Amino acid sequence: RDSINAEYGGPAPTVNDVLGSSLKYVGKYNDLNNKQHVVALVDPELCINCGKCYMTCNDSGYQAIKFDPETHLPHITEDCTGCTLCLSVCPIPECITMVHRDLPYVPKRGVPPVSVN
Repeated sequence: RDSINAEYGGPAPTVNDVLGSSLKYVGKYNDLNNKQHVVALVDPELCINCGKCYMTCNDSGYQAIKFDPETHLPHITEDCTGCTLCLSVCPIPECITMVHRDLPYVPKRGVPPVSVN
């Protein structure tokens, strides 16, 4: 345990230390900016290749994460909608961040709309 404390600069926080620390991030839906378009960005230096982001995106998301066959690092594709599922399951703090998308996400809904003239 002493080696863990030395490596991370101190003892691990207790439950009481972290209890309620996320409440500052909880808000009302109407406080969200629905015009903000973001995309996931994975820090390859922090990634531990656990695959949780990949599994979550493929099972419950938009199949927007592929793995590099050589490095086994996740690669976010243009299909990312910014839903933050990958961010919410990543066990490494700040490994996945949501960054501004240059172009707005346009959903692919199958048949293109027909213009009525």
